[in-house]
Amino acid sequence: MTKNILEEIIIPGFYETDAIGHINNTVVPMWFEKGRMPLFKIFTPDLAPGKWDLILVRIEVDYIAQIGYQDPVTIRTGIQGIGNSSFIVCQEAFQKQSLCARGQTTMVHFDYQRNKSKPLPANTRSELAKHSWSVD
Repeated sequence: MTKNILEEIIIPGFYETDAIGHINNTVVPMWFEKGRMPLFKIFTPDLAPGKWDLILVRIEVDYIAQIGYQDPVTIRTGIQGIGNSSFIVCQEAFQKQSLCARGQTTMVHFDYQRNKSKPLPANTRSELAKHSWSVD
C-alpha cells in the first residue's frame, strides 16, 4: 500500500539523447539516483560525503517504453522492503502518464572504516517505512 511516495520531476536534456533521438538507457539510473536524494537525507541530512554511510550493492532497470527529449519525466520512489542493514528502493519513470521504466536498488547501511554493513537504527527504519510502497 502506498503511504508517502516521493516524486521528482526531471526535464530531459538534449545531451541525454542518443543517436536514435530518445533518452539514452544510461540516463535513467542517474535520474533514479536523483529520486533517491530524499532517502539519502534520512541518513546524511547535509549530504556531506565524509558523513556518508550508504553503499549501493545492486541496481536493476526494466525499460518499458521510449522516453522522449522534450516532455517532463516523473520519477516515483518508495521503499519495498527493509532488512537488518539494507533496504530496497523501488522506482518508476513516467512520461505523459505512461510508465517508461521501472527499477529496484538495494542500498546497505555501511561502515566504511570497518568495511562492512551495520544495522539500521530504529529511527532510520521508521523514517524509511514512511515511504513504503507495494509494487503491482
